[in-house]
Amino acid sequence: MKDFKSVKKLALYSVATVMCVAGQSALAHTGIKDKVTENVAGYNALTITHGCNGNVTLGDHQDVIAMSVVFPNAADPSLAKVSQLDSKGIQVGPALPDLSDDIEGVAPGVGFTSLGLGLVASGGTLFANIIPTVDGSGAIRGYHTWAGPKPYLSAPLQESVVSTTGLSPFKYGAIKFKATSCAKSLKVRAAVANWCKKGPKNADADDRVDVWIGHMTKGFADPRTMPYNETDVAAGKSYWPTMTVNRDLTANPLPKGCGEGFDLAIEPTDADIDAYLPIPKAEYPQGAPVNFVH
Repeated sequence: MKDFKSVKKLALYSVATVMCVAGQSALAHTGIKDKVTENVAGYNALTITHGCNGNVTLGDHQDVIAMSVVFPNAADPSLAKVSQLDSKGIQVGPALPDLSDDIEGVAPGVGFTSLGLGLVASGGTLFANIIPTVDGSGAIRGYHTWAGPKPYLSAPLQESVVSTTGLSPFKYGAIKFKATSCAKSLKVRAAVANWCKKGPKNADADDRVDVWIGHMTKGFADPRTMPYNETDVAAGKSYWPTMTVNRDLTANPLPKGCGEGFDLAIEPTDADIDAYLPIPKAEYPQGAPVNFVH
């Protein structure tokens, strides 16, 4: 058991809410805290409900020492996948070219840039070190965040002391549905990795990282580290950390002829996940963790 100082550090440096959880069950996935309403900007947070334990051995949870996240907000629409969903959340028909038919401010051939992603880099974050992931157009696509060591101090998610929910906050912009659209919600899916071990000696450990993405990619292809089920994936089901933007049906009702409307989803492409989800070594200041492996 960790000593009192470790518990005290957790209280000082994380916004943790005590919550008993076990295993990678449906209630224990890393996700996004709140649903939001259209045309309202605000703050939300990624939730970490448990440390890494692997999908095979299901051993003791390892403390989370870093997190990385990728959002689908590229200016190039080819760097995100847009789809219409049925009532069970399964994709209907082929992927859509962009969100220009449904979201204000999105033009044909232009990506989803109205997410307005901003980072919360001072007091109250789970980890003190926060580095934005910036693409070639200058857009913030996500971030990497980690606990100590120097030059900054923070606390890991001390799952070995108590099961907790850690929150990693971010800012989002106002997203508005077009009055002519039949969409009643937009599910903004993010790719998230919770890192628990690093270095070559842990390259084959199934509890080195928990990777929360809807399916495997070329770079993230170890089923022991993610909620992967071949039967569900074959049926079109998937798990993504998701921020649901609900249409304000009072201020912006569905047009006549839409019936109950439909849901949309946007998620980062495999190429973006493989490019931005790993935590690189070269871009970090002295003292950052290095050699995370996936």
